[in-house]
Amino acid sequence: AIVNSKGSEPLDPTYAAPVAACNVNPSPSVFSGILSVELNGNTETSSHSQNDGGNIDETSCSNSFIIDSSVSSTLSVEMYTNNFQQLGVWIDWNNDGDFNDDAENQHFSQDISANTIVAIVLSYPVVIPYGDNVRMRLITDADDRYTGVGLINSSCYPNLTYGQSEDYSIYVESSGSTTYTYNNGWSPSNPIGSSSSIDTFIVQTGTANISANTNCNTLTVNPGAAVTIDSGVTLTATTVDLNSTSQTFSSLISDGTIDGTVNYNRHVALVGSAPLGTNDLISAPLSGQLFPVFDVNNPNLPASGTIRAFAPYNTSAGEFQNYDLISNVLTVINAGNSFRAATTDGGTLTFTGTVSTNDVLDVPISDAAAGSAWNLIGNPYPSYIDFDTFFNANYGEFQSGTAYQAIYGYDGDTSNGWTVWNLATIANTAVTELIAPGQAFFVKSKPSGGLVDFTRSMRRTGSSDDFISGRNTNTNVALCQLNLNSLSNNASTQIYFIEGTTRGLDNGYDAGSYLGSAADYSIFSNLVEDNTGLDMAIQTLPYSDFNDVIVPLGINAEANEELTISIDDVSTLPSDINVYLEDTFKNTLTLLNNSNYTFTSVTELNGTGRFYLRYSNVVLSVKDNNFSNLQIYATASPKELVVNGLFTDETHTNVYDIQGRLVLKTNLNISSTSNTIDVSTLTTGIYIVKVSNNNQTKTQKVIIR
Repeated sequence: AIVNSKGSEPLDPTYAAPVAACNVNPSPSVFSGILSVELNGNTETSSHSQNDGGNIDETSCSNSFIIDSSVSSTLSVEMYTNNFQQLGVWIDWNNDGDFNDDAENQHFSQDISANTIVAIVLSYPVVIPYGDNVRMRLITDADDRYTGVGLINSSCYPNLTYGQSEDYSIYVESSGSTTYTYNNGWSPSNPIGSSSSIDTFIVQTGTANISANTNCNTLTVNPGAAVTIDSGVTLTATTVDLNSTSQTFSSLISDGTIDGTVNYNRHVALVGSAPLGTNDLISAPLSGQLFPVFDVNNPNLPASGTIRAFAPYNTSAGEFQNYDLISNVLTVINAGNSFRAATTDGGTLTFTGTVSTNDVLDVPISDAAAGSAWNLIGNPYPSYIDFDTFFNANYGEFQSGTAYQAIYGYDGDTSNGWTVWNLATIANTAVTELIAPGQAFFVKSKPSGGLVDFTRSMRRTGSSDDFISGRNTNTNVALCQLNLNSLSNNASTQIYFIEGTTRGLDNGYDAGSYLGSAADYSIFSNLVEDNTGLDMAIQTLPYSDFNDVIVPLGINAEANEELTISIDDVSTLPSDINVYLEDTFKNTLTLLNNSNYTFTSVTELNGTGRFYLRYSNVVLSVKDNNFSNLQIYATASPKELVVNGLFTDETHTNVYDIQGRLVLKTNLNISSTSNTIDVSTLTTGIYIVKVSNNNQTKTQKVIIR
């Protein structure tokens, strides 16, 4: 029946909804028509619509055109001898009775001169109907330049004026192979366990499960899609290609066996010296490839002589060390090996090797002083891994008692640095906590070094972590993410409010900036209590603190640059909480809930002392500057006392020992918002620091080490 659009079947006159039926022109004429249709040596002739009766149906098998879809085919349509014409061509590849699917709208043109031969290179669909007949439709009419003639706008155009429709059958030769496509389900049928070694698999969306021994020629997994292979199952394929883009990655989770070549085409950023260039931190998702072979397969790897921009981080030396084709001629790249890398084209690097099907245990990390205990490690699997499971299994191997129980992923922006994840990230249900295939990151080792484990249970598919088990959804969590934007740079810092945390340092929840200080362009905070001057990428406060707390906010930026501070849309503060930005230099208080704060500093900004965040459930107003915002703390290296804040009058600082004796006195520089005082002559102990001027005084206890 025509509903199936089979070229081998006759028209069904009883069919009541002819969406694929031929359009009969009730008033045929001598003004428009097709003289001939030729495809691959077979020619069918016709005439103007008056001779042909306004419609031709030549869809019987005996009159079929024949195509071999492995090569290009050109359809040649000879137009009528009079007048300008228009022509539309469609092919119902999937035989569903309409012409609205993949590659079915083949051609439309107008203003065609008389006697013109229109050549049309046929487009093939992704799923080709091998060994079947399909219907091809041509519709012609006089050009719409003539009065009363409309433009052909569909395969079922009902308003023909002078022309007609013509239907032909095309037989698609069998290739001997079948292309199976997975879009949350297989098409044309489920090939698992029944396909042959010449068939093609394409996984476009969703997760395809291979649950029985299966053969194919090629398996391609598109970015965002995934394949899982069950235990005890063998996939035999010539090649398996896993693809990625800059933001989406394919996944392969294998508990079985793959007999064939596996490639992961891992997107890597454009080299930093190029316009808009940078570097990536990546890890090998496969094992067993010699570096010289990797180099040959990736001509887009930046090079200088025998040196390649492909560098592991040597913690013992405290530096990245690029691979050399001579010294690394026998170096094998194994899963989880991590590198700083780039490409000359912003494309992909192809890793070839075997898939890890076991736990990857005891990955060593070092506390070497040269590298300040920073280690570059990475995901060893060609799938996502769950950060929650990974971090809870390993955070004890990272430096405890400090603000570095976190992972640090480079965000591709040399100006502001790093994306930081820790327990606060896990508590935030709005964050997708998946580490991508081929993703490397820095961790800071505990003293004496540590051992990091990656386990099979951490593997995940897709880009959603809704299936994470064990998350405490009852914990109260709120996020305030602050953005700092200029014309050329963007940076952010995160302040969480989480039930059970404190205003001081909470291991695993607070995270300092990479290397202990914020980047040249950055926004950050200092701890509300027990502040030691460490620049915080993530600060976590008690959940109730957003009712009334003041957070020191730091900014690093060049002079004479217009800057904007704003609250990011990802923030999840309760609607009744006001977030005020206090600028002590301008003596202003801006409600960030309602508007951003834009300003230009005539001097370079460096550190804290000028800006404070005030969270409150009541309306605040600007007050005269006072010492309530002063930050007073001591650092061990260098051994200094730090006083941050804005001073409008001559101000001095007295330091007393615990017996009340004055041991140091100095005047502060009131033109600076950050003053440092050398206390190297003082012994370790508890001291009382008094900062005062004619109108105000602040006294605070500090520990000098």
